[in-house]
Amino acid sequence: MSTQTAKSQLMKATKALLLHWDQATEHWDDPVSRKIENKHIDPLRDAVKTAIGSMETMGETIARAQNDCI
Repeated sequence: MSTQTAKSQLMKATKALLLHWDQATEHWDDPVSRKIENKHIDPLRDAVKTAIGSMETMGETIARAQNDCI
């Protein structure tokens, strides 16, 4: 699997999760839902942003290495 494919899959899965979370919180807004958001959802958003940036860097590095081998 290419880094671009993996990045796309991660972005798609994260978008779906966050969409479902937003839908859930339309009807569920209490201390428990806010705790879940603070403890799990917010850190996940940050981790995914970091992972996507790393995947982009890794993809660029791999592409340069492949070009250097030609």
